[in-house]
Amino acid sequence: MDQVKLEELSIAYPDQEDLIQLYRDWGDSAVLQELFKALDAYEPDWNKEKELGSWAAEFILDLLQEEEWENMTPAERTARFEELLEERYEDFRCGHQFARINNINLYLQEGEDLDAVLAEGDEKVMFPKY
Repeated sequence: MDQVKLEELSIAYPDQEDLIQLYRDWGDSAVLQELFKALDAYEPDWNKEKELGSWAAEFILDLLQEEEWENMTPAERTARFEELLEERYEDFRCGHQFARINNINLYLQEGEDLDAVLAEGDEKVMFPKY
């Protein structure tokens, strides 16, 4: 990924160092695009805050450090991505949602409705796909 796009990302997502690292290290790779396809098939909303959202980059980096992806065929990578998603996605999503709810609870003012606050953020795309 070119430097200009990385700078735009760092401005748009200032507290997301993992996101910048992911695109710096893997941005132009077929491996990342294949993982995006596997994620989209597994859970179309994976990059929204109601799923992995702001934790998606960390999750993806963890998966990409798992194997020597370049030594595999695209079919082998896809199959392995599917296995890893089946094994790890739900636990990671639950951890993200638990932390998210705790953080929201810390900032709720008296009388605000937690469900309304959560619903407002659920559809936010917190991980841009390029």
